[in-house]
Amino acid sequence: MSGPAMAELPRVDQLSPRQQMAIDYARCARQLGLAGRVWGDARHRGRLFRLWICPPCADRIPQAAPLEPPPGAGDRAPGTGR
Repeated sequence: MSGPAMAELPRVDQLSPRQQMAIDYARCARQLGLAGRVWGDARHRGRLFRLWICPPCADRIPQAAPLEPPPGAGDRAPGTGR
């Protein structure tokens, strides 16, 4: 069983550096706020990027996930693999 189709994520290399670093929303480029929602995860050159959207954009896109940490977040020190 599958839900409604999710809007296609943009290519990471087409986003501004501020959008890639989650300073600005990936869809509208407004400054990221506390009410942001995860749009999805995208890989570019082997790196994982979490893309965020603002609440008004999330209301227009099916299946925007609520703000929540990924499974296992905080279990490892960044960049150590431990």
